[in-house]
Amino acid sequence: MIVPIALQKAPCENTFRAITNALVASSSCDVTGIVAIACARHGCYAPNALVDLFKSEQQKNVDFALLQSIETTGVDPDQGLMLIYDIVCQYFVHLLERIGHKLPPDLEIDRAIGLFHVHAHKAQCFFRYATSFIPGAGITVGEILESLWSGLNGISPSTRTATLAHRAEVLDDHACDSNHKKLLGITKSLCRRHKEASESLVYSEQYFEQLSQAADPQAVQHWTHQIEAAEAARLATPKVMDIYGAKVRNSATSPEESASASNRAQSAIEIWLEFALMIEEKQYVPILPFCKIL
Repeated sequence: MIVPIALQKAPCENTFRAITNALVASSSCDVTGIVAIACARHGCYAPNALVDLFKSEQQKNVDFALLQSIETTGVDPDQGLMLIYDIVCQYFVHLLERIGHKLPPDLEIDRAIGLFHVHAHKAQCFFRYATSFIPGAGITVGEILESLWSGLNGISPSTRTATLAHRAEVLDDHACDSNHKKLLGITKSLCRRHKEASESLVYSEQYFEQLSQAADPQAVQHWTHQIEAAEAARLATPKVMDIYGAKVRNSATSPEESASASNRAQSAIEIWLEFALMIEEKQYVPILPFCKIL
């Protein structure tokens, strides 16, 4: 089925422009870049999933990389798959219409946006696609490819003028070398992460219990039911996750009281506190977890 171009407009106008800026000086090249799929937990490239781009980051190139990664890694339908992609809110809209007939039967594909790129999207994308709100995702940043690109950036000057065959061999060698090094160090890495996860679990459980005890039990029960219902319907209707957004109720004040409050002159302390809060908001940097899922 051919989807009209007019329907391909992104539902979220994100402000991430790295791809567009990178293509400015590569319009006359045979290959304008690469797209790859890697395991977000272990950081290994999926075999046959390093794909050339010829004109921007077209969905057909990503579709091919996704299909190859599913085939070469032996994904079982009972296991499921999570795709973490910078613009998954746009990419996933017509995914099944494009390649649904090529996917394994009964394979459920979850989707998410990495915790770095999700902050460049609309506010609702954070609750709908951030890995922090997806059951089973764990403490996963979903930005493993950013660290893998840094290893390939060092060889990019030599591949720009190489023949297409030589370029492919160089990229294959470096991708396989990266996978081999991760294989050698996976035992030490998993042991370290298991220790960190065990320590964090104890702290998180204690903190959760303290929050639950401080809240009204009926409210906790109501929130639990809301979250469970939203998580059950999340794949079919991502907007149900908007319940995580804070909702501030308007205070029941009369128009006269509101007018008098707005006209009242602020004290020096109030002005200072407002200014301090404004500075804090402008300096806010989200703290990302340290781990990495496909």
